[in-house]
Amino acid sequence: MKRVLAALAAGTLMTGCTTLMKTPETDVDRAWATHREALEQVRAFELSARVASGGLFGMKGSMVWRQRQDDFEIRVSGPFGVGALKLSGRVDDVTLTTKKGSFHTDDPDAYLRENLGWSLPVEGLRYWILGLPSPFSDSEISLDEYGRVVEMDQDDWTVEYNEYAESGELELPRKLTLTHPEVRIKVVVDDWSDVAR
Repeated sequence: MKRVLAALAAGTLMTGCTTLMKTPETDVDRAWATHREALEQVRAFELSARVASGGLFGMKGSMVWRQRQDDFEIRVSGPFGVGALKLSGRVDDVTLTTKKGSFHTDDPDAYLRENLGWSLPVEGLRYWILGLPSPFSDSEISLDEYGRVVEMDQDDWTVEYNEYAESGELELPRKLTLTHPEVRIKVVVDDWSDVAR
């Protein structure tokens, strides 16, 4: 009888430990898991936006972005076409076009830093614009009550999501701010289109 009681006591203790060690999933966690899964399925999109950067190389302009699987084209232009810039290709095979001509690189971050004095995290941008952390490096995120990212720290950048908008069945960023020690970029998305999963 003592052995049976000891076994029951041990089982109860083990069950109690298991319960204490397990972290319950919250509604926010579940909402984020569902939201994230939907965003990770996005394979193509187009957007038009207004951009403004601060710091030494401050500018205001417009941006048009077309994404098809891994291929992208990002056009940024200032007022009246001043400071026009186009990035196209894939993250490891990019063509950069400016008024000075076209340049090919397999390391766009380094190339932009060398020629502009600061760089964009081209590899992670596709994910950040959708409201996702890039899968290529560690990140820290804060979520709102609906399971959407409101702030993310990754690759020495902080991305703040100030507003979301509905696009079909998805909620996609409308206003976001990207901050790095060298530059601060504000993006206001005017239109999401051709979002496909």
